[in-house]
Amino acid sequence: MKKTCANLGILIILLAGFGAAGGGDGRAEKGRPVDSRNGVAVSGYCENFARKYSEDNAIDYQESSVKVEKKSDVIMHLSNIFSPSNSKFTSGYDCHFQARGRQGEAHDISVGLFLTGTLHFAEYTKWERLQIIPVEYVVDQANDRAGYGVFKYLEKP
Repeated sequence: MKKTCANLGILIILLAGFGAAGGGDGRAEKGRPVDSRNGVAVSGYCENFARKYSEDNAIDYQESSVKVEKKSDVIMHLSNIFSPSNSKFTSGYDCHFQARGRQGEAHDISVGLFLTGTLHFAEYTKWERLQIIPVEYVVDQANDRAGYGVFKYLEKP
């Protein structure tokens, strides 16, 4: 049993590595950085979401409260193993922000932001009630990633 689990673990790691090396992972071509002029920054896209979400829910967005955490690339590659090449997530982030209710109560809100390789896949995979701002091309220059942004997994108090 232990040997089977170990072999399965090795197979998953190899498949994840193969997926990472297979291109289409959202990275810029070698030697060519992501061009930030062609898209909105991850933090800016998260902030646009936070402002719209707060407005739609009659709460006051707390200025400059957006914090972005990048999700693990390993998990992203594992989730893409059996996906067609034009239907992959290229990167993932957790967007956290704060807002205040009308009575002054604090709200810590989090939403997942996932980048896709194609606009078609972004439109297909978006959650209608959560995609409250338009799908845009999003750029993460610090991690050399880019793709079309979709929001998933809203967590609120």
